[in-house]
Amino acid sequence: MTTEQKLGLIAVFQDGYSRVEGLVAGIGSEELRFVPPLLDAWSTNDFLVHFLDADISLAFRVRTAIAEPGNAVPVWEEQAWRDALRYDDEDGLACLALAKGIRGYVSTGLRSAVDADWSKFCIMHQSKGRLELDALLEMYDHHIAFHLPLIKRNRQAWLKRGV
Repeated sequence: MTTEQKLGLIAVFQDGYSRVEGLVAGIGSEELRFVPPLLDAWSTNDFLVHFLDADISLAFRVRTAIAEPGNAVPVWEEQAWRDALRYDDEDGLACLALAKGIRGYVSTGLRSAVDADWSKFCIMHQSKGRLELDALLEMYDHHIAFHLPLIKRNRQAWLKRGV
């Protein structure tokens, strides 16, 4: 992977939450906490808190890949975290801002390693096996893309709720 490709990947990764920010701009507390009447649905607030937990995990994984390549990293069960940590009591918008800040922090660290051979920087994931830096960044970019339609669904359900 060239330096330019790495810088492009970092830029896309760092800007990932702009898509979410556009969706949640102007949402009030009631709508943030609204859970559509669907099996196993999460509120938009839950998704925003989840993004923060995911990016805290990501920061640890990226830094481990660089500092201690090849080490195993812990996995976490997102539903257990949501339930035990009471995501519904958290300020999702504040969590989104923190997650965005973590991405900026991780991106700065990645830029300092942009001239290194990234194929040497990896972690061992319990179910996914060896993951190199580029795969980690792409995985977490896809993570946001996975949740965007669910946030859009929540917004549409809120508007159609009949109140």
